[in-house]
Amino acid sequence: AKQLLRDAGLPVPPGRRASGVEEAVAIAEAVGFPVAVKALGLAHKSEHGAVRLNLHGATAVANAARGLLSLGTGLMVERMIEGGTAELIVGVTRDAVFGPVMTIGFGGVLVELLKDSATVLLPTTASEVDTALRGLKMFPLLDGYRGRPKADVDAAVRAILGVADFALAHAERLAELDINPLIVCEEGA
Repeated sequence: AKQLLRDAGLPVPPGRRASGVEEAVAIAEAVGFPVAVKALGLAHKSEHGAVRLNLHGATAVANAARGLLSLGTGLMVERMIEGGTAELIVGVTRDAVFGPVMTIGFGGVLVELLKDSATVLLPTTASEVDTALRGLKMFPLLDGYRGRPKADVDAAVRAILGVADFALAHAERLAELDINPLIVCEEGA
């Protein structure tokens, strides 16, 4: 799925699937540190202890891979996105009446707790996505709340529109799509 999104021009961090410790280390060295290593085949990976973040060397990756291999169906090794100011969730489902529907909200591990989302029908526009983002309760975090860096909202809108375009282009085969987290970096980053 990530390769399909990458091929569609979406900003997906470099990474690949690994089946063992040595392969995980080789991938990490190829994509550059820091990396994240995740066990595949599990929903809610963080609840299962199936994610290791900010790994900065071969030894850390090897130790993480050894600990995660028994939890799932393999490993995903990805370059970490640095400079994130917020995590969003972008999901697309097919409604029986309206067709493809996109949900945009604050994501990460707190998505169920925050319950801060908006729904837009597809196709959509940059203006509709921007309005949906600005209508979220947590939007001030993207807008530099209390001196925090401002997020690149325009880049987030472009990425979300890219997901919408991808969903429409694959609507006949797409059952659902969730990107969590979509990491939004500082303006200009």
